[in-house]
Amino acid sequence: MTRWLRGFGERTTAPQLFQAHAALQGALRAAFPVMDEFDAILHPTLAMPPVPVGYFHDQDPEENFRRQTHFTPFCAMYNISGQPAVNVPLHWNGDGLPIGVMLAGPLGAEGTLISLSAQLEEARPWIGRTPPVWTA
Repeated sequence: MTRWLRGFGERTTAPQLFQAHAALQGALRAAFPVMDEFDAILHPTLAMPPVPVGYFHDQDPEENFRRQTHFTPFCAMYNISGQPAVNVPLHWNGDGLPIGVMLAGPLGAEGTLISLSAQLEEARPWIGRTPPVWTA
């Protein structure tokens, strides 16, 4: 995967890189004021339920990358923007696997997110919950 991504980077020209950075900065500057109106934003952590071990790594790098981006489309924006975000397991599917929700906040809102996470954990405790496959 690293080799494939490096090759992709080597084919990217400096103007393309600067254009991508400018587009990203423009999107972030437009989004921050809107998101700053809220203490937290709640949305799914993943786009689908947990997948089997090997789902990502038993294919060529391009397919691996495609699968990863489709699996975690909501996380990247916070990785890029630097905004704080937390994942809390508030549901379990029929196989006993956790389904998380993500809380994200404005820059500097780590305290609010930690407080909200603690309140959710108190309301729906998850400590000690493990998927049945862990005890098999």
